[in-house]
Amino acid sequence: MNKQAFTFLTLFSLILVLSIYYIMLPTNETEDVTTVESTITQLQEELDQKRNEIIAQNNEIIAEESSTTEAIIEALETISETKSTTEKEKEIVTMILELGYEEAYVEIDNMTIKVTIKKTNATSSDASNVIKETLNLMGNDYQVEVKFISE
Repeated sequence: MNKQAFTFLTLFSLILVLSIYYIMLPTNETEDVTTVESTITQLQEELDQKRNEIIAQNNEIIAEESSTTEAIIEALETISETKSTTEKEKEIVTMILELGYEEAYVEIDNMTIKVTIKKTNATSSDASNVIKETLNLMGNDYQVEVKFISE
């Protein structure tokens, strides 16, 4: 067999093996999903999951026969506070969307309201407008942090 035929068969075999290897690789579907999903949606899903876990844990305390009355009352208060906080966050998101922004994420943590808004080329007047409207809605007891992202 001559050198050209041997080289051709060697390269052809290598290409064939690499092609089969590439076809057999499993696709990573989680990477495809995360690249399509926006940052704000991810943040909101994580927060919702965290709040649902808090409610579920407190529901377990209420359902246990060995729970004391004090523990049940505390669990009910925690559930009520969690639901109230979630409603306040939704009100702020609705208000921000009404201001004309595309997407918004709001998290209330103690007395701090963290706002993340999707907007390219945001200005300081955008931030100050969001802070002013948030404080008008929620009262001056809160500290408001505004962050703009562009995706």
